[in-house]
Amino acid sequence: MPAFTSHLAHWFHDHHGIATGAELLALGVTEDQRRGLLEAGVIAVLFEGVYRLVAMPLNLESRCAAVCAADQSLVISCFSAGSLDGLRRCGHRFIHATTDRFTKPISRGVRIHRSLLLPEEDIVRRADGIRLTSPARTWFDLAKHVGELALASIAEQLLDERKVTFQQLTETTQRMARPGRPGSSRALKVLASRPAAGNAADSHDEVVLLAALHAAGLTTFVRHPPVRLASGDVVHPDLGDPGIGFYIEVDHHTWHDGMSATDYDKDRDRQIRLVGGVVERVTETHIRSHLDRVVAEINELHRTRLRPFGALAG
Repeated sequence: MPAFTSHLAHWFHDHHGIATGAELLALGVTEDQRRGLLEAGVIAVLFEGVYRLVAMPLNLESRCAAVCAADQSLVISCFSAGSLDGLRRCGHRFIHATTDRFTKPISRGVRIHRSLLLPEEDIVRRADGIRLTSPARTWFDLAKHVGELALASIAEQLLDERKVTFQQLTETTQRMARPGRPGSSRALKVLASRPAAGNAADSHDEVVLLAALHAAGLTTFVRHPPVRLASGDVVHPDLGDPGIGFYIEVDHHTWHDGMSATDYDKDRDRQIRLVGGVVERVTETHIRSHLDRVVAEINELHRTRLRPFGALAG
């Protein structure tokens, strides 16, 4: 068995434990030496012509790197590209990859999609050997797999994390969308329902709540309305009806449980009340477990807030 050289160790470290036979040969491992590594259990065959270092974990990155090594035309896409980019709603047990060519199946754990449109601008080539679709292309491809609400939520995350601009989402969708192409109408609808400007939603729960309020007829609620405080500072509550100064904050336990975060929230709520607004807080737990009740309660509180404004208008 050959000595495990530093070049070989660095390669495996930088490529998630994955190497092709050609790459091993370029690193100085002969075919006889490769057989010795296989017999010793140091490496193992993952796909035809693709090997993994057994000592390294077989995780999402290593599986994606192996798929890219197995076929140079494949680009990680859909849920798998979303997972690599840390996008919500993208967990999936299969590896998804897209190609613009006819290619043979790799394994039952790999879902291959064929696209006639896979330009270089839609491909991100990483130094670790992984090729994946760009965030904007990933979003469009996900439109055929997820519902409208999930697609809107993923768009908000991409915008919030500045991985794309609204213009990039729009341009990619306009370039890819065609009558009869799965997901096209859903992607176009989600983009059309969102203003091109404005802050993105901070969380999936915020997206869910706003959609539920609109579905209940509370269409005056918008995301992140500006509120000018007495100090002159401008703050942006999560949701609100700015016409009557009624605002909603969505509290997440991971963000709001600390003492400093709680103090900040309470101080900001007071500052909003000092300029005539009201703030209602709901938790992620209540949105996920009792959405209908939360919407009904907000509806009633909104009506109560609306009455004095109606009297003034009369």
